[in-house]
Amino acid sequence: MLPPPTALSKRPTVGLKRDSSYLDTDDEANLSLSTKKLKVAFDPNVDVRLVDDWSEKSFELVKEEVRLGIERHLAPGDRRDDTQYIKLLTLFDHDEDAEEAPSGKLLKKYMLAIDARVSSLGECGKLVSAVLNMSWLGRDDVFAGLFIRFLTTLATAHAKFIPSIMEKLVAHFARLPASHGRLPGETPVPRSTMFTRVHAAIRTLLRQVPSAMAAFTRVLRSEFPNDLATKHSYIQYQTHLLRVGGYMPQLESEVLAILTQRLVSIDVQIQIDIDEFEEEAEDKLLQPSFESRSTRTAADDSEDSDDDSVSESEETMAEDEQRLKEIKLKIDKMDFTMDLLFEHYASLMKNGLRVEFNEAYQQLLSHFTTFIFPNRTRHAQFLVFHFSQALPEYASFFARQCLHALGEINRSISQRLHACAYLASFVARGVHIPASMVQEIFGQLCRELDLMRKRHEPGCRGPDRRAYSVYYAVAQAILYVFCFRWQDLALRVETPEPGDEDASIEDLLAEGRELAWLPGIKETMEKNIHSPLNPLKVCSPVIVGEFAKLAHHVRFMYVFTKLESNKRVRLGNTSRGYAVDNSRRETAIDRKAGEAHLQLEAYFPFDPYRLPLSQKWIKEDYREWSLPAGMRQDANESEAEDESDEESLLDELEADELPAADVVSVSS
Repeated sequence: MLPPPTALSKRPTVGLKRDSSYLDTDDEANLSLSTKKLKVAFDPNVDVRLVDDWSEKSFELVKEEVRLGIERHLAPGDRRDDTQYIKLLTLFDHDEDAEEAPSGKLLKKYMLAIDARVSSLGECGKLVSAVLNMSWLGRDDVFAGLFIRFLTTLATAHAKFIPSIMEKLVAHFARLPASHGRLPGETPVPRSTMFTRVHAAIRTLLRQVPSAMAAFTRVLRSEFPNDLATKHSYIQYQTHLLRVGGYMPQLESEVLAILTQRLVSIDVQIQIDIDEFEEEAEDKLLQPSFESRSTRTAADDSEDSDDDSVSESEETMAEDEQRLKEIKLKIDKMDFTMDLLFEHYASLMKNGLRVEFNEAYQQLLSHFTTFIFPNRTRHAQFLVFHFSQALPEYASFFARQCLHALGEINRSISQRLHACAYLASFVARGVHIPASMVQEIFGQLCRELDLMRKRHEPGCRGPDRRAYSVYYAVAQAILYVFCFRWQDLALRVETPEPGDEDASIEDLLAEGRELAWLPGIKETMEKNIHSPLNPLKVCSPVIVGEFAKLAHHVRFMYVFTKLESNKRVRLGNTSRGYAVDNSRRETAIDRKAGEAHLQLEAYFPFDPYRLPLSQKWIKEDYREWSLPAGMRQDANESEAEDESDEESLLDELEADELPAADVVSVSS
């Protein structure tokens, strides 16, 4: 008999199959070498389809990959497995132009999955760094929104990542190549849109994570381009700093402080660099270049290349030429910065507001006092020069601030001298300073000078800049203001006649008429000029000489006799009073080189402004130096005489057997 039939075994159901949906075919590369290899025979007739579009991965699969990668990376001891974690790092670290680079659709799924696990990223610094480094600005609006949401969630959950987030965002201020907006498979994104996304991320972070404000401020300072940065990146960074201040009002003062501080730094450095070259080099450096004439609006539209990068030919350039090129680059940066700040403050200033209600002007004065005033800048101070002339009230306020600083005995001597120079320069050069204000300030200076004279004369044994520096600074300020504003100090003529009101002061002078001057100023100046303090000996010879010629021409005062006697007065011997050496003839080189350090410097902050692009802002505010019509004619007639005098001076120097180098310095 045949054996009974064997019962068929029950076929396994689908529900009993092991779930392997979390596996990825790439895991085969990470299998151990000891794993037994299976022999598989392939049917050549089977239709094999390769999945090229990774975006076909389901979101569930992506979430599982992210979960396993993070959990196994954080697992303790031997349970730790970084295989999937490394895959995640590689995914975000792909070059966008590579063939195996993931698509934007797939990256969106991974961004969503990682955002859901953000609370576990505290010890996943490399993964966070990889995500922060990815190119997100050149993708679609949905992706940009997901990325900004991830940044906000990350900053909220883990404050330690806030500095890194801010550094990545702020770094785009200085350099954001157009290539970032041309990613494969994506619609091109213009640079203006990418910048808008950067600012949207910053604005969202600062509003939703208030604790990020301090870190953001530190990053703004640390990421500021240095002096060696290209002009393009330097200007672009500052433009976007001001943009931050526009949508974050609480940061506006800090942003302007950063800009002003860097402006002062580069301004001071330029003066140090220029002083090492001759005057001809300075004239060449301050000539407008083609780029200086252009506008700043091209900053956001330029491409990847920088217009001022260093080429190979420049590397072999002569050392002096290279240094001149570097200084010129700094000047261009400062010029663009000044133009940028002029434009910014102009949009904030509101004419008609009282000084105490104009926050922008008060902010400008605060930054002037903190950053500009303590330094010997050449151009930065013209911001306050321009905006202080917006209204007479503003001009009066600034002048009173300078007078107050001059009179504060608790201030350092250098600060008081600085305040005096600012006051005199502002009153002398400001076109919109009314005559009444000139008369008021000039009168106050004369009264202050006379008070100091009465205080110092009893113990004075001769002119001494070290002992009476503030006194001489006030005296020099009076001489300087007189040279520029003498017409505002003249109250027409002493004996008026019919028709005088239609004649100019210069016409009255030409007729030989005597002018009436502001009461008390002539007597005060005469007393001080002929006092033992002898201010004409200590004040700058250049300013004293111009005052002497002008005062004589307008019949205000004749001081040439005093200047002649001062030639026999030797500074530096005040302990013995006036020291007159009759044993030898004092030469011009003695007076120039021997006593220059004992005389005041002719420093006035608002000397001519020469930056080509930004000078348009102060053109209508600035008073250029000019002689009265009669003096200009006399100067032209005496030009030939000056040439013969110079030859006589050279003969005198040669007779003294001075070195050739000294002769050249005098003739120059």
